[in-house]
Amino acid sequence: MAKSKEDSKKDINRLKKGKVVEGEVLAKKSSKKEAKPTTKKQKPTQNKKSTSTKTATSKSKKKETETKVKQSKKTTKETEKTKAKKIELEVKEEIQEEVSDISLEKTILEEREANDKKAYFFPRVLAYLIDIMIVTVLTTLAISIVPENKNYNTYLTEYQKLQSSFLEGSIDQDEYVNKTSEIVYDIDYNNVLPMIIEVVILILYFIVFQFYNKGQTIGKRLLRIRLVSENDGDVSMNQYILRSFIIPSVISKMLIIALVLFMGRTYYYYASFTVQGIQTVLIIVSIFMVMYSSTGRGLHDRVAKTKVIMTD
Repeated sequence: MAKSKEDSKKDINRLKKGKVVEGEVLAKKSSKKEAKPTTKKQKPTQNKKSTSTKTATSKSKKKETETKVKQSKKTTKETEKTKAKKIELEVKEEIQEEVSDISLEKTILEEREANDKKAYFFPRVLAYLIDIMIVTVLTTLAISIVPENKNYNTYLTEYQKLQSSFLEGSIDQDEYVNKTSEIVYDIDYNNVLPMIIEVVILILYFIVFQFYNKGQTIGKRLLRIRLVSENDGDVSMNQYILRSFIIPSVISKMLIIALVLFMGRTYYYYASFTVQGIQTVLIIVSIFMVMYSSTGRGLHDRVAKTKVIMTD
């Protein structure tokens, strides 16, 4: 009985060991079986990664091709724009050359027409002399109505005596200048009213009458010349005023009247002498410009933007 018990214990231990061994074997087999599907499952992940890289590369290639196409399109557009700009510039240059040629032809024709129509020097001088004679007649008639100033005649006779004595050599130059400065002031001061009448008649004749008579005085009408604007239009009143400041010396006469009335005896002679000297220089310059300029326009014409032309 004792052996049997020991034998039974041994058998139990063996069975336990066998179960343990079988459990280990089964565990190993199960682990192997479980490991196999894990390896099988890992394979599709690798495929997925490869496919994703392939799609990424394909997308990058597509983007590169698209960018290349866009760049080529841009370059073609830019080249087309540059070509169009070059063509436009060439066309504009050709048009400008044609316009400049046409403008030159027009200016040449206008200069020829102006030279054909311009009034020459001698008709203008004769017309001006006729007008000055008419103005002097009108001023003498107007002054004859005014009562005579006796002081004016006395100072005028003294001035004539002073000139004759200086020419004879009885007085020297310094004495002559001092006495003439005083006498000239007295003469002009007593002659203010006739000077004002002369200025008024000059304004009425050369400005107002010529404006309403369409650029013609009596002298201009007799010699068939006419005053027009530089663009062959009508002359405005302001242009007549500017023109008359230089010829027929309206501004200088007005200045002399102002100097007589508001300047003293000591400075009047020198101031009036400078005003008259400037006026004579302006007249001489205008005469030479009318004579020798291609357009026949004097200084008074250029200041007033006018010209004198021949009429039919």
